[in-house]
Amino acid sequence: MRRGLISWSREEMPVAVLDQRLARLQAAMRAENLGAVLAYTSFAQPAAVHWITNFTPYWSEALLVMLPEGAPVLLASLTKRVHTWIREVSHIGEVVMAPRLGPGAVRLLAEKIGADARIGVIGLDSLPWPVGEPLSAAYPDRVVDAGPMFAALRQPADAEERALAVHAAAIGRAALDAAPAHARQASELTAAIEAAARLAGAEEVLQRIVPDLAGPAALLRMEGDAALGARHAVEVSLAYKGAWVRVTRSIADGPAPASWAAAQAWFDATVAGMGEVRDGQLPIAAPGQLVQWSLEASVGLHPLTVVMAQGRPATVALPAGSLAVFSAQLALEDGHWLCAAPLVMGA
Repeated sequence: MRRGLISWSREEMPVAVLDQRLARLQAAMRAENLGAVLAYTSFAQPAAVHWITNFTPYWSEALLVMLPEGAPVLLASLTKRVHTWIREVSHIGEVVMAPRLGPGAVRLLAEKIGADARIGVIGLDSLPWPVGEPLSAAYPDRVVDAGPMFAALRQPADAEERALAVHAAAIGRAALDAAPAHARQASELTAAIEAAARLAGAEEVLQRIVPDLAGPAALLRMEGDAALGARHAVEVSLAYKGAWVRVTRSIADGPAPASWAAAQAWFDATVAGMGEVRDGQLPIAAPGQLVQWSLEASVGLHPLTVVMAQGRPATVALPAGSLAVFSAQLALEDGHWLCAAPLVMGA
């Protein structure tokens, strides 16, 4: 649940950085001969619009319209009473109230571009049909997927985004440190972690737990409570000023088994060499059995998208300097072990 104040810190995210991002996107639009590029945003898919404008919705949905020149326009399904807040926290031009985003986009584009122009959509395959159908009807065969173009621009991360991610990761680690040492119930962990992360400035906190690493090691979203085994794991995904990270830690009630030290050493060495990974094959053999691993990054509408995983080639090439999250699960002789941490590719 998104709670707390979503604000814009111009010291942490200067206007000039957002201008540079938009300029790069508009240059790519002109190179691709696109009359406009649209990006959808919602509670679950905020990443692309936030990266361009700093805007993240609390609820509802919106559509960002970008032309080859000038400031972007935000079509918002929210009432006008929140337009002032939207302008305070985002770097955009006009905010237009559009209860129905699809027809609203068609009307705006009719004023701004020619009837034969090509329109790119970031995340076209996931665009809600009430938004996509009017666009397809108005511009048959001229609505194209701008996702690959955007993904090529999205990474590597600029210095400001890396700084936000470093701060977010510190919040996540400190929140895990705040977990009680001898917790017996999952709720004891989740409450302490949530409180620590929120008080440190996290705008959103999502947790999943493996209650007992001696049994099945699936990460569970807690819809109630669960008893904790002597060894358990907690995954925390959180956002700070729109920068998302994920940290996962295996926790022992008492001394950690010796196998965990070897697992952590493997994990750290793998993270350090992640820039050399190709075709879904990690270069360093894992202790025990490597059950699964994944590499995630922000390359589209979602805060984190799997771009590489065990046995699967990369779907997006991440250049040096890209922000990513590496997650892994090992089956050791004395039980499962899970870990996840953010990283900068090649650093």
